[in-house]
Parts: sequence; structure tokens; C-alpha cells
Amino acid sequence: MQRSIFWVIIALLAVSCNQTVKKEGDEPEALKTEKIISATIVEILAAPTDYQDKEVAISGMVTHVCRHGGQKCFIVGEDGETQMRIVPGGGIDEFKVEMEGSTVAFKGIFRVLNSLQSEEHLEEHDSKEHHSEEQSHSTAEKAEYFVEALDFKEITQ
Repeated sequence: MQRSIFWVIIALLAVSCNQTVKKEGDEPEALKTEKIISATIVEILAAPTDYQDKEVAISGMVTHVCRHGGQKCFIVGEDGETQMRIVPGGGIDEFKVEMEGSTVAFKGIFRVLNSLQSEEHLEEHDSKEHHSEEQSHSTAEKAEYFVEALDFKEITQ
């Protein structure tokens, strides 16, 4: 009987010594990244601080692409009125005018400018030649929030 207990203890020790301790740095790279938050424009704008500097997935119909180099585009929310400015980031050089009217899914970082950055953005906007009259995307163009797109995919044309 004592021999059986001895072998059971040896077996338990062998199994427990063979176990690896999972360290924080041992996670696969895919698990280390933050999860992408899927949200609507209205949801994001209702609580912008909840999404600030986080990776979001957002989609909408492209209402306008900037003709001055494609450095921004605007998508409209489900309510048909609320718009979000999207700027290229990562490996995206520009947005093509042909995207207008298409529904596009974007993955990117939601950014909110601080008061100084917001002031500079408005000054820069006012100093450049833009539309002579207000457009549907004018509010989003001047807004302190935007999505820095890392990737996008056209869903419909």
C-alpha cells in the first residue's frame, strides 16, 4: 500500500513539474492586441471618451471625398444625418473620389483632438480654400473627432 501511494505521489510530481507557467509575455501576438470595437457613428459620438484612441470598426455611405488629394472622406450614419470624418492612416495614401455613394467598412483608431489641437484644426480649415457654401459634411469636417483609417473595404457601390 505504501508503495502505491509513493508511486502516485511521484506521478503527481512528474505531471506538475512538466506544467509550464503561463507568463504575460507568452501570449500569441494576436491575443495581445486590443479588441476592435464595432460601433455606429451615433454610438461613438454619444460617448466619445469611451472610444478615444481605441480601434473601432465603423461603416457608412461615403458622402464626400476631398478633391484636394483624397486626404479625408466622410461617411453618414444610420440616421441619415450624422457624419464622421475619416482620414488615411497606416498604409493608406488617399481615398478615391469613386468611393462616393458606396457603403464602406473602415477599421481605424478613433481620435479626439484636445482643445489646442482642435483650435489649430479650425484655424487650418479656415485658412484653406474649401467649399464656398455649407455642405452636409461641414460639421464633421470642422469637428474635433475623426477616425484614422488603418484599413477599409468597399461593401457596396
